Amino acid sequence: MPAQDGHVRLFAGTATSGEPVYEVVPAVRAGQTVYEILGSPGLATGCAAGDRVRVDADGRFEIITRGGNVCLVVYPPTPPDDDAVAVLREAFGRLAGQVEAPVDKRFIVVTVPVSAGFPAIEAVVVEWTSRIGAEWYYGNVYDEDDRPIGWWEKDTRI
Repeated sequence: MPAQDGHVRLFAGTATSGEPVYEVVPAVRAGQTVYEILGSPGLATGCAAGDRVRVDADGRFEIITRGGNVCLVVYPPTPPDDDAVAVLREAFGRLAGQVEAPVDKRFIVVTVPVSAGFPAIEAVVVEWTSRIGAEWYYGNVYDEDDRPIGWWEKDTRI
């Protein structure tokens, strides 16, 4: 069963052992197998907070509608201190973005409206990650073959 208490289990890939990997993200049920994602995932690529998805029993999902948010995932070489995360929160806050991280800060997930523009989004993330040597990637902009998905060009609501 993919849903559990205000969350949904999304398929995030396959481990080297061959076992499936899942990520549980906050969501609200919008239909029998349809959910609105409330928090952008850090592992399950392809969606962001605000997206409406149809989720199969095995956790695989398809986008029904986009919520207009870009998801970025940042992997710092070591967990950043609270002050460094506050700088990132402030910078993305100016773009109406949200920065979240687990307590151990082994990764950081950023959700920002696509209307902020890719140049502004990239300026913030590149400036911050270059200071600490962190890696980052878009969670819902490219497909498995690194081709732009282009949803931001197709969605007339955005």
